[in-house]
Amino acid sequence: MKKEEIEEFFGRLNKLGPGERTALKRAIGTMIQNADGGAITAYYRCVPQNWQISRQNEEKCFGIACLSCMWDPGDETGKPLEEIISSLIRGEILSASTSHRVQILMDTRWDQDGYMLSKLARLVKLIWQKSDRTRIDFPALLKDLIFWDVESQYVQRKWAKAIFAYQKPGEMEE
Repeated sequence: MKKEEIEEFFGRLNKLGPGERTALKRAIGTMIQNADGGAITAYYRCVPQNWQISRQNEEKCFGIACLSCMWDPGDETGKPLEEIISSLIRGEILSASTSHRVQILMDTRWDQDGYMLSKLARLVKLIWQKSDRTRIDFPALLKDLIFWDVESQYVQRKWAKAIFAYQKPGEMEE
């Protein structure tokens, strides 16, 4: 996926009407093969023509499209998810159990069963509720998911550094 294609995808997503955005919201946490016709139709209206992506990356794009529809459409860039989580934990808005949820998520691989997507969806819903609707940088989250399963675990290390570097030893057990 090229940067321009990702920008076009999110630009089209922001232009969807309320009914199509609602269809995608209803599919949050659902893999594309289990989604209803309204969500699938809305998703494919956003996909750039001649977009060449793997089935697994298509699942990730669909999942992120659904999650992004929780927020009102807008052009403003959000903050990386890991930075939002970090600031909410530091501000004691999120409990230590959220740190544990993030650790479990970081140990999870993206599979066709939708397990990781459901965990991610629950975490994003929690962020949406607790952060006064701080916008997530969904293009950055999509890129993170695309590289999630690489052997070097670059994304997981980036998240761990952003979220846990500030915590003192033993702080998570409280």
